[in-house]
Amino acid sequence: MKQFHHIGLVTKEPVPGEMYFESLKVWGTDPGKDFNKIEWVRFAPDSPLAQTPVAAGPHVSYQVDNLDKALKGIRPVVGPLNATDNIRIAYFWRDGALVEYLEVN
Repeated sequence: MKQFHHIGLVTKEPVPGEMYFESLKVWGTDPGKDFNKIEWVRFAPDSPLAQTPVAAGPHVSYQVDNLDKALKGIRPVVGPLNATDNIRIAYFWRDGALVEYLEVN
């Protein structure tokens, strides 16, 4: 099943409530705490995502039950990779927009 999860917006400034994701060297807010389901993301210069489309602009995210199954027939531009111990993500282009699939275990 695929369900809308959030819209990711890139910022260069710290945002209240952001958390640091060591494995990706990214700060991000919890979209579940935002009325509009916005996730603010900020990238360390040495983040493995800093030079990817993820750091260049917005994305829309959908939560999926099984990331590998959801990506069947799709060529990711980033990932799949582990954001945390229980979150896997991958990004791909669809109709000119960057889309994230997110699996929570």
